[in-house]
Amino acid sequence: MRRDGPVVVLGLLGTSVLAMLIHGVLAVKLGIAYAIPTTIVAAIAAGVALRGPLGQALARVLHGESVDLPPEQVLGELDDLRTRLAELEERADFSERLLAAQREEAEKK
Repeated sequence: MRRDGPVVVLGLLGTSVLAMLIHGVLAVKLGIAYAIPTTIVAAIAAGVALRGPLGQALARVLHGESVDLPPEQVLGELDDLRTRLAELEERADFSERLLAAQREEAEKK
């Protein structure tokens, strides 16, 4: 069981405060035509997000409930996905190098 719930909540709070400060600065610089629509959209998005699983998880953490780690099967699948992603990145890098070499040869001709 993890006990890092307060750290997560403080991190989210800090991120939210920073986002509100950036939004405030942009609202002052860009004016009301920016401020009103973006504030409405952000409020709706936050409401939808916090009514779902994210909000329920935050409520459990704020009420002091412990947060369980995901099952071993999920962690295993996550490791498999990371491995597959690394292989795809290697393939993309190889393809980029191959295309760059072909372009260089075409430019020399």
